[in-house]
Amino acid sequence: MIHYFSIQETESIKDYYSENGYVVVKDVISEAELDSFSKSYEHLKSSKGYYFRSQDTNRAERLQINEKGFIERSILHPNELVFQKGFKSLTEKIVYSNRISQLLSLIGSYEKYIVWQTMFFDKSTGTVPHQDHYYLDSTPPGNLIACWFALETIHEDSGAFFVVPKSHRGPLISKQAENFEDHEEYVVKIKKLIDEQKYEFQPMPLQKGSVLLWHPFLIHGAFSNQNPNYSRKSFTAHYVPSACSPRASAPTASTFNPNILTWKKSNLEQAKAYLNYVRYWAEVNFRSKNIRPKMEMRSSEY
Repeated sequence: MIHYFSIQETESIKDYYSENGYVVVKDVISEAELDSFSKSYEHLKSSKGYYFRSQDTNRAERLQINEKGFIERSILHPNELVFQKGFKSLTEKIVYSNRISQLLSLIGSYEKYIVWQTMFFDKSTGTVPHQDHYYLDSTPPGNLIACWFALETIHEDSGAFFVVPKSHRGPLISKQAENFEDHEEYVVKIKKLIDEQKYEFQPMPLQKGSVLLWHPFLIHGAFSNQNPNYSRKSFTAHYVPSACSPRASAPTASTFNPNILTWKKSNLEQAKAYLNYVRYWAEVNFRSKNIRPKMEMRSSEY
């Protein structure tokens, strides 16, 4: 059973997060924001020739709509999409919101946070159990906070998120290879750890508008979709305290929220973002279909 807190229950939120490694807060996304999302989502779906980078496959993909009308692949960094101003703006409005920075400073004890990575999911293909610490974390480790935003009511058969309560207090597995060459080995180690500790997955079929926040040491993931009639529309964002940034030399830029920052892009880097769109087109249309990405978190083989 999921325990929901209202955003006003500050002490209970902080205590629950500390004890369990995650917490769920209801009604963080307003009805107006959810309505705006629906409109921008439909516009994005109409752009069937659009190209983007997917976190599913760790490579460029062409926007594909499946037979149920859902976007097939996750979208990496929806807050940076070129030629999709509406969807980009809506993503920023939700992941940079004052309500989110209020929760981050409450459970993390830092005032300013940098958005490190965002994702949009429509259809869930499942995610291997993992600790975010392996992929990205603060310096010193353990201060990163991740959020999952439910943009619709999430059905358990949709490939719902899951957590392993209190696993943030257990053993931690760190990255051993600089460029994730040990990822396959890492997946095996996590599975072994789950078996040894007799960890149990807690499904998180969230209510529309609620947000799940979790610790970077917490084991979590997502089940595979069990019913193709259900989508799993959601944003994921990772926040690192500006005081604990592992990229201390990288400049940051302000957003409409003074307590939420982003990595600053120079004019040249912004121009490269548009050139990347052309590169994505080339990758999709000319790559070999037999080439497997170097790191997949959502492979059916898992």
